[in-house]
Amino acid sequence: MRRRDSSSPPLDWSVLLPTLLLAAIGVLFVWSTTHEWISPRWGRQLLFVGAGAMAVGVVFLVRTARLAELAFPLYVVLIAVLAVLPFVANPGALNSARWISLPFGFKLQPSEFMKIGLVLVLARYLQHRGVTDTWRSYLMPFALTALPWFLVMRQPDLGSSLVLLPIFIAMVTVSGARPKHVAMVAVAALLLLPVAYFVPGVLKPYQKDRVDAFVTKAPTLHMEARDLRRQRQHEEARQLEREVSRLKDGTGYQQFYSVAAVGAGGTRGAGLGMGLLNNLDRPPERHSDFVFAIVGEEWGLWGTSTVVLLYTWLCAAILGVAYRTREPFGRMVCVGIAALVGGQALMNLGIATGLLPVTGLPLPLVSYGGSSILATMVGIGCVLDVSRERVAVFFES
Repeated sequence: MRRRDSSSPPLDWSVLLPTLLLAAIGVLFVWSTTHEWISPRWGRQLLFVGAGAMAVGVVFLVRTARLAELAFPLYVVLIAVLAVLPFVANPGALNSARWISLPFGFKLQPSEFMKIGLVLVLARYLQHRGVTDTWRSYLMPFALTALPWFLVMRQPDLGSSLVLLPIFIAMVTVSGARPKHVAMVAVAALLLLPVAYFVPGVLKPYQKDRVDAFVTKAPTLHMEARDLRRQRQHEEARQLEREVSRLKDGTGYQQFYSVAAVGAGGTRGAGLGMGLLNNLDRPPERHSDFVFAIVGEEWGLWGTSTVVLLYTWLCAAILGVAYRTREPFGRMVCVGIAALVGGQALMNLGIATGLLPVTGLPLPLVSYGGSSILATMVGIGCVLDVSRERVAVFFES
């Protein structure tokens, strides 16, 4: 038996408001990083946000309940697209095959939509089955996650593949996994990360170089060289300075300038569009993967704290919707979207501040990119649809 909660609001503003604020911040900083009023990038970012709003409307028309029926077909289609992507995609930077060219200069990144597809298919599978005390119950959810993980890694796209892991862990946890099992899976994943560095063929050479640059941090070496200069150990200082120069000019230059930009902002920042490193075109990709660094340089600690609080608010509001709804598919979708947005944002912030190695990963709703914004807005649309259709479900176990 199902009954509709007639008191539920048409839209959950606790989810919608932080979404709109983050999207607005994204448009502002895409403009700031392009230095021009008449720029295709910030204009396109506005277009992407508008398209994302339309995607939310489409989700309202289709309804999340209908998406439950389409979850497996959508998953199969996305898997097929990822499988043929290396043969049809235009080679990007570092010979990656991640994008499909569209008319008018637009590009589509299927891995962004695969994240939503994984959330939907796991929610569909786990809504009544869940996981039990046996490891066998984990096999199907693990297989559903491992297949897109492998295909995304093949592109290669390490960042997007890593985002699939918190989705899997969060959704199996809510579906009934024992804390001991979840802890074992998390520890195993952490142990496999360093193993992957040494296994041939898992990581590309440039990905290993990024790990090396992360381990050997240029700012730390710079401080050590400065101390050696003070102690008149000039030869040792010169060796460290040469290593710093190599890291700044090589694979570590993105993170070096990103950390420098965050630190340069101080408490209040230099002002929108006034960042010195931003105007010197440092760091690269500052309109996409490293947009948080420019937020730090131009809005300072107040700005970065605001962005972090907005993501915290958004994820807490999504989990609040999951807590209030008793419909199993909708509840699982909300948990998966919260893990997707929160996990990806946390990884991006860790990269921008030097706490994690560099991987190509956009900041949800803020970084430039149509595929990322559209996919994230589809997920937000699912959450908003669940929030306005709070249905209590009663059934015999």
